[in-house]
Amino acid sequence: MTQQQSQSSTGSSKATPPLVTPPAADFFRGYQLRPGRYDEVFAQPGQLRPHWSRFVQDLNQLGGDEFARRWEHSRLLVHENGIAYSAFGDPNENARPWELDPFPLLIDHGEWSLVASGLQQRAELLNRVLADLYGPQSLISDGILPPEILFLHPGFHRPYHDVEAPAGRWLHNYAADLARGPEGRWWVLADRAEAPSGVGFALENRVVLSRMLPSCFRNTNVRRLAGYFMNVQESLKRLSPRQRDNPRIVLLSQGTASANYFEDAYLARYLGYTLVEGDDLAIRTNEVMLKTLSGLLPVDVVLRRPNSVACDSLELGGHLNHGSPGLLEAVRAKSVGIANALGSGLVESPVFMAYLPALAQHLLQEPLKLPTLATWWCGRADHWQFVRQNIDRLIVKPAFRQRGSDRHRSRQLCRMSRDELLRCIEKSPHEYVAQERAARSTMPRWKKGTFDSVHVSLRAFAWHTGDNYQVLHGGLTRTSSTDDPLEPSVGGGEGSKDTWVLSNAPVEHLSLLPTRGESLRLVRSRGDLPSRVADNLYWLGRHLERADSNARLLRTVAIRITSEAGSARFADLPYLLRCLAEHGQIEPGFAIEGIKDRLPNIEVGLPAAVFDPAQPNSLRSIVESTYGIASRVRDRLSVDSWRAVTHLDANFRRLAGTTPDLSDLLNVVNELIIDLAALGGLVTESMTRTHAYRFVELGRRLERAMQILTLVNSCFIGLTQVPHDLLESVLEIADSRMTYRSRYLANLQLQTVLDLLLTDDTNPRALAYQLVALKDHVTGLPRLSNTPGMTPDQRLVSSLLHLIQMADIEEIADAYAVGDQGPLNTLITDLLTQLPLLSNAVSLRYLVHAGPSQLLSDLTPSSGATDP
Repeated sequence: MTQQQSQSSTGSSKATPPLVTPPAADFFRGYQLRPGRYDEVFAQPGQLRPHWSRFVQDLNQLGGDEFARRWEHSRLLVHENGIAYSAFGDPNENARPWELDPFPLLIDHGEWSLVASGLQQRAELLNRVLADLYGPQSLISDGILPPEILFLHPGFHRPYHDVEAPAGRWLHNYAADLARGPEGRWWVLADRAEAPSGVGFALENRVVLSRMLPSCFRNTNVRRLAGYFMNVQESLKRLSPRQRDNPRIVLLSQGTASANYFEDAYLARYLGYTLVEGDDLAIRTNEVMLKTLSGLLPVDVVLRRPNSVACDSLELGGHLNHGSPGLLEAVRAKSVGIANALGSGLVESPVFMAYLPALAQHLLQEPLKLPTLATWWCGRADHWQFVRQNIDRLIVKPAFRQRGSDRHRSRQLCRMSRDELLRCIEKSPHEYVAQERAARSTMPRWKKGTFDSVHVSLRAFAWHTGDNYQVLHGGLTRTSSTDDPLEPSVGGGEGSKDTWVLSNAPVEHLSLLPTRGESLRLVRSRGDLPSRVADNLYWLGRHLERADSNARLLRTVAIRITSEAGSARFADLPYLLRCLAEHGQIEPGFAIEGIKDRLPNIEVGLPAAVFDPAQPNSLRSIVESTYGIASRVRDRLSVDSWRAVTHLDANFRRLAGTTPDLSDLLNVVNELIIDLAALGGLVTESMTRTHAYRFVELGRRLERAMQILTLVNSCFIGLTQVPHDLLESVLEIADSRMTYRSRYLANLQLQTVLDLLLTDDTNPRALAYQLVALKDHVTGLPRLSNTPGMTPDQRLVSSLLHLIQMADIEEIADAYAVGDQGPLNTLITDLLTQLPLLSNAVSLRYLVHAGPSQLLSDLTPSSGATDP
């Protein structure tokens, strides 16, 4: 990399320590260095760089087999934690699990000090550029920057101009993509100033690797990451316009549609902030308010993750459903702090890299400490001339970065021929830059029990702490087998590594937990549950219960089909198939007469229908929807609860691309029932009794009530006589067979079965039990203290409970026995009619502003809670 920018750099980022040979580097036998590239581990074959000596010594003592064994356990942790990139992003891309390599990148403390100093300088420089361009614009009037760079920039919006940035600073959060050239010097490939991503993934990488290699981690004196996040918390507190000890800080996310949603949820949980989306916020009298079940609560600071234009649809355009209209006006009124300031992404466009050396001299009166990858802006005549003559050895990119859309354009440019590129640039030269190709360094990657060589780049992070920028002692290392330019997103490349910055002394333990000297006010609960979150928790409860009910029904049917009971096994099967059809698990054509003749088709068609993700009501789709909804409230679930959710989904994904049979069906539903029971136990035993718990339980209890009624209606209404086997099957599906036998032994009667399933409020599977629980949860929801009498939802649940308590099961069973199904049919119909009304009443009272309606029959994970 011998370019114009290197002449403007001090070159101090290059380290030249002496070389040493460690004891027996058997661990890397067969590893090959790539010619002409700087290798991070080896100075030459068999000769380690000094700061790797202790680490490699520990690895040799550990041994390859033990290393591989530990990595298998760590990979399971990565999977269970659901670490994924783009899992809910581009619908044309499959969910991509986060690829972590167990071999970290080590950086010497002396070298890192030079890199950190360069990053601090660069962040301060870009902050001053932003302050000028959104203020006096002297850089343009003085001729340092061409006016076209600002006024043709699609990211420059007039509403940003003359807005006073929070705490007088535009850039709080900064990141840079770095790579090391063949000579060993670190270069800046790109700047990230909008809302830099990746620090959450870096933190999770650290958690996994430090647990996998604890002795190596301690012995090499790895600098901790917690200090950086402690400073982030303190810095955000200082941004609050209201000087409070504990300001309300929210992390604004784009939601599950964002490729970085895992990171948003992870950081919100780690930092202790409320995770919100644009619709969760309302602007009232120029103040940002959080919509909660308890009313509107003032927000002091917003840590934003979306692009600036997606934060305020009123002034900045964009989709009406994105952002919080009026947010920019609240910033003008200084009623809320925000990091980064809206519009800060302007300077991360590649066009600014062509002028950074001159900007550093002008604004800081010093050269860049970290050299910038050589960049030529085609809107400048002499630069365009150079690009035209040297285009074969350059990379052409869009000059102005627009997050979310520039990746596709960059791919198009890479696929163009030389002549196509020249013609494209000729049409609009100011829209393009050309950069030198970066020859990135290499290092070992663990792959299938051995090491191969991969190219690496590093995303480093800095946060302004009041006096200066603090640089994270680590970062997100990305890897790729080829030396092609990495895409700007954190998902670019084939994998990632943890980054260990070493200290020359023992490292102090740090924690984000409060110190003993801090005084905290005792509280029992917080009323800041957003309505959107309550909505998703409600539907999570309903989907969990529906999955359990369908799994139990399918298990009973599969057992009947595969049993050795002979022709007697078909007595209850037609009614159970009818129940499956009404649940949407099979086509109605299966539930007709002549079951015995159609059995071969059922044995093949039933598993196929159950595992078909294209069928909206199949068990596979229900589990998929459950996973999607749980992902939306991931920050509200415990680590163990989330692992249980991922296990639900994994059981079905395991059979993707296969042709499952009844044996597969039985195995999967058995595992699913156990996993759902475990998850239900975690909810019951681990969730504090806050509004979040109540909405999960509201969903579960209401759905279980609906499933009980549907089961009774499908199996008992319309029959001239109830077969003995059908009563046994219904008890089995309702998980009440053991209770029944303990009371009545093997004497099966309709009267006693109906009592156990409908009116017995001591049976956790009975309808009466669900209604008692529903009444308790509805009564516990927030309400206005001056509201007289009962609310509509309270009246409905009380009416439902009264209806079932007043039902005379003996009289209903006697009438049924003489052919009069009217009383049972009337009771079931009334209950099935009123239960959806209860769901709607809860929705209208608490969740109506959470989003569009969601039909339970569709079982698609969208917001809202209105039943058809």
